Amino acid sequence: MLIRVILLEPEKSGNIGSVARSMRNFDLGDLWIVNPKTRINGEARAFAMRGLPILESAKIVTSFDQAIKDVDAVAGTSSVAARSSSNLSRVAITPKQLAERTSTSKGILGIVFGRESSGLNNQEVEACDFMVTIPASREYNVLNIAVAASILFYELFHRKAANQSGRASQPAKKRLLLQFDHLAAVSDLQPHKRRLAQRAFRNVISRSFISSREASLLVGIFRKASAKLGKLK
Repeated sequence: MLIRVILLEPEKSGNIGSVARSMRNFDLGDLWIVNPKTRINGEARAFAMRGLPILESAKIVTSFDQAIKDVDAVAGTSSVAARSSSNLSRVAITPKQLAERTSTSKGILGIVFGRESSGLNNQEVEACDFMVTIPASREYNVLNIAVAASILFYELFHRKAANQSGRASQPAKKRLLLQFDHLAAVSDLQPHKRRLAQRAFRNVISRSFISSREASLLVGIFRKASAKLGKLK
């Protein structure tokens, strides 16, 4: 999925530049700025650093509707999450969850960052398909827009990189766990030790970055070992 970064009525030129810089860090390039309340001046360019080409090619529009007109999904960002499950428009997901839900989707995902002073209004929230909140301290959970953008961009980048690196899929991991369970079943372990071994192996796999190739090799080895032990009995 292509990512469009949308800054809604930004108030500080340094933040605009910093977001452009962070976009460059994480291979993003499509920046839209809605009705900026500050000039894109030397300060913005200084903060952009190597993200300057992104800043200079940014599209400036006058309305939120223009910025999201041709996107396929809109993710709004906010430090305010729903206090009640009945407030459906404010029920939020984390950046990691957003990355997981959109990593295999097609089209354009618009990520909207609201005003530094007031965020998104209720009408703008209603226009979003997702609301994203970064978990932070209850004492002070409001992040600088550039910091929040970097966290969100990282999760999207990390998920994309993981998908491209040949990581084992969930079905592949389940097949591996199933073969380990079969092996444990024919190994004459005491029941409680067998359960501990199964739990330990599940923990190792769930925390690892095992590749599809590695999972496939282990499945084959476990299958042969299970068959061999079964014949010896």
